[in-house]
Amino acid sequence: MSGESVPYHLRQNKHVDRQLFIELLSHLDRAVPIKKALYISFGGVYFEDFKLIHQVFGTKKLLSVEREPWVYQRQRRNRPYGCITCRQMTSRQLVNSIDQFRGTAASPIICWLDFSEAAARRGQLEDVGIFAAKAHHLDILRITMNVNAESLSERVPQETNDACDKRRFQQLRDGYADFIDRAIEPTDATQGGFPPFCLEMVKRSIHRGVRSSPGIVFQPLGSFTYADSNHTMLTVTGIFLREEESDQIISRTRLKGFEFANMGWNSLHINVPLLSLREKLLLDQRFGSKRSAGGVASSMGFQLHKNPDVSRRMLKSYFQFHRYYPHFHRIHY
Repeated sequence: MSGESVPYHLRQNKHVDRQLFIELLSHLDRAVPIKKALYISFGGVYFEDFKLIHQVFGTKKLLSVEREPWVYQRQRRNRPYGCITCRQMTSRQLVNSIDQFRGTAASPIICWLDFSEAAARRGQLEDVGIFAAKAHHLDILRITMNVNAESLSERVPQETNDACDKRRFQQLRDGYADFIDRAIEPTDATQGGFPPFCLEMVKRSIHRGVRSSPGIVFQPLGSFTYADSNHTMLTVTGIFLREEESDQIISRTRLKGFEFANMGWNSLHINVPLLSLREKLLLDQRFGSKRSAGGVASSMGFQLHKNPDVSRRMLKSYFQFHRYYPHFHRIHY
């Protein structure tokens, strides 16, 4: 449920995406009391996002949800703070019972539906719609979803690229036509076309859900794609607002002045390289110079990827997101 087989706490692109989420919340904190909110997520074994939420905002109402019994038992032993409540339940059970967790409190809910299983994508979109239908003014929703086109179907041995693309296109039409408002195109089933296609499905699911709450709108705040392994992930963050108050609240957050905020339905790709400490320090020294990413790349004397074009794009992405870049060190206990 929470991608327990992948050490997400050691993934550089996931780390950047998580830090951008925290910065979005920091802006929202000007209008939404993050400290008083109920934060819900799939904490996994390491609770990385829970640690950040508590350390940055002092939030004490923290709920971690886990489907797998064996992961749930590990969660109970690994809670970093006593104020984290762990529940063994599915994401469907969570969204169906969200009003019970809300109770009578007027505080907003921040819910991160951190999906990782590509095979359960339809159900995940349904969960998003159910939450949207139950959302209140100032609730914040964040979604992570696997958007790797290869997850539609594995390649058959000896199959040509054209035949594989056609088969995936047919599976897309058969499986997701009811989640989209337009005709599905062959390019939607490709590695480049599937992430924006999934973003459209998320948008449709949320808009369907909020129809049952007159006067409530969903304002997207930021969307990113990244890949730390073979799978591309999509994240979407936004807030539910009373329509007549949305402009005023967004103005208070000053999000329009944040370079990575996106008030529309478009995503920004994160692809920072895995750097040694020496490489990171070298690049930091060259940040802000008048050289382009290509000029810096030419002067380094080495590449970050075997493909020179990919290497330059990774370098550009590093300069773009360098403030959020992690560096991991080995610690002996």
